Order: sequence, then C-alpha cells, then structure tokens
Amino acid sequence: MADRGFHSVIMGHGAVIVWNPAAEPDYYPETPDGPGELRGPAFSQEIRPGRRSSGDLWWFWAWVGADGESADLEPLCRVEDVKMAADSLEKVLAAPFAEASPGIA
Repeated sequence: MADRGFHSVIMGHGAVIVWNPAAEPDYYPETPDGPGELRGPAFSQEIRPGRRSSGDLWWFWAWVGADGESADLEPLCRVEDVKMAADSLEKVLAAPFAEASPGIA
C-alpha cells in the first residue's frame, strides 16, 4: 500500500488498517472563540483475515456495525490475492481531489 501512497498498520489479531494520508483531516487550533478541532473526511478502512465456510482463508471488509462498535464482515477476496485486495482498498480510499495537508504542529 505504501507504493500506492497509503499508510497501513498490521494489528495483533491479523487485521490491517489502511488510510489515505491525502484525506487526513486538517487541525484547526484552539482560538479565543473555541477549542481546536479536526475537520475533514479521514479515510481509513480495516480488513480482517478469516475463514469462509469452505475453509479457505479470505480477507473481509470490516464495516462499522449497526451498533457503532462491532464490525459487520463482508468477503473481499482470498488472502493470496494481494493485488485484488490492494486495488479494492485503493478505490475505497481514493481522494482524487485532495492534497496532503502539512497540518499545524
């Protein structure tokens, strides 16, 4: 994903979280009129490995569940099909009109 301009982290349970740095929210610092805040889309996506009923190992999209906490899992592709997973993540996380923001330190 790094070759495609995305950042990713592998979690301890095998899940991968990928995000598009070009779509990170901008930080607006605290002013006399109010507290600082983040504004922007913050595109990220989690995929998780798991077994289908056939026993094959697949990647699953992990969408936020209806309760806002648990994940609804949707099959993405076989774990071996790394290119298809990367292509799909790239489409989901695309921000074609965004520019990376240097932010405010």
